[in-house]
Amino acid sequence: MNNPTLEQLRDIHLPEAVHWWPPAPGWWIVTTLVLALLIWLVRYLQRRYRHQYFRSESRELLKQIWLDYQQTLKQQTEDATNTDRVLIEETLALVRRAGKTAQLSTHHHQQEPHTGSTHEPIESLPGAALLQVLDEHSAGKLSALLPLQDISERLYRAESTALSPKQARCFYEVANHWLKAKDFSPEQSIGGR
Repeated sequence: MNNPTLEQLRDIHLPEAVHWWPPAPGWWIVTTLVLALLIWLVRYLQRRYRHQYFRSESRELLKQIWLDYQQTLKQQTEDATNTDRVLIEETLALVRRAGKTAQLSTHHHQQEPHTGSTHEPIESLPGAALLQVLDEHSAGKLSALLPLQDISERLYRAESTALSPKQARCFYEVANHWLKAKDFSPEQSIGGR
């Protein structure tokens, strides 16, 4: 039973397996898109973390100013007018620093330069103008309870009347709300005046 034609047949050889490298062009496109998305996501999360850290740090400092104010009132070591003046001065200084930090971060991340801007930097605003910005942000809540002129007066006149607890609390809450506002942008606030 030897068939000479069958002896001439050879075994079936399968083709070589396809290697994974180099990948097809579609995989290059998918990889590039995934990498671009990851880079964007990391930058977004970093900016968000810095932004939130800035807000929380500013709010913690404001809370400490408020606690110091309340502690000083309880101790009655100084007259109330001087204690009010310290509260107002430190709060406005914190708002100026926060505004400056926010402006620097927004200028850093914007593509177009801000040359020729009509907005005055928040850190260079006088006390009355800064109080106006806070009042506009609070939709008039601050000036409804306490005239802005009276707050400015407490900074410079020793014989001014002391803030009531309700007025001091309102001033603290307006500053705190301004620091934690989601649309915190000093230039937008200043532009509204």
